Amino acid sequence: MKILIVNPNTSEIVLDVIMRSAERAALTRTELSGMRSPGGTRNIDSAYGDYMSAPHMIEAVRRRIEAEPFDGVVLAGFGNVGIGALKEVLDIPVVSISEASMALACLLGHRFSTLTMLEQFIPYQEDIIRLHGFEAKCASVRAININVEKAAIDRERALRDLTIQVKAIVTEDKAEVVILACAGLCDYDRELSKSSGVPVIDPVVAAVHTVQTLVSMGLAQSKVRKFKHPPQPITDYRGDLLANATV
Repeated sequence: MKILIVNPNTSEIVLDVIMRSAERAALTRTELSGMRSPGGTRNIDSAYGDYMSAPHMIEAVRRRIEAEPFDGVVLAGFGNVGIGALKEVLDIPVVSISEASMALACLLGHRFSTLTMLEQFIPYQEDIIRLHGFEAKCASVRAININVEKAAIDRERALRDLTIQVKAIVTEDKAEVVILACAGLCDYDRELSKSSGVPVIDPVVAAVHTVQTLVSMGLAQSKVRKFKHPPQPITDYRGDLLANATV
């Protein structure tokens, strides 16, 4: 099977980290292809960053799928970042790292916590948890106060700060599972699981496994109601902002 891994920001650094985690999860016959958004911001760290990046990414992904056959899509952004829109316009399974990791966390413990990058981003992420319907299963949302690219580059600092927060999540918040809730936090899961004694989920690994499972089962998002195709022709939705969007 062939899966498209989408980084909704413009950073090649973050895309490299995402792809390393994706490759860990890929089955023998799975082919992965990565892309980043052609426009928007290098760090999606706010609602503004989300909404300014999503249109470029959505259109670029739609055009990529039109031009090249894929069996599934992983949206490697832990937030909204256009997930509903992609599920509407595409017929193949589309899974975001946020929904996949939260669904998996519910199988591993009574309650989970998410660990993101900036404290400012905590309310945004609380809203995403509520949007996906997992509020009752979430013990807390914490942050380490480092931006997405810095988390991917400065691994010593990131791991140190993550370790402190994971300990607090387990001892103070009483969560049994921890989700690394940012693409820049990929590939810290194994060290943190070992040091904390609780399951720590890499969201990209969770999403790649989920898409592979859906493809193998012949399933994709329902097209009956919520993710039904948009009622107007796709060309009627595109404005000047997206006129020069590239794959």
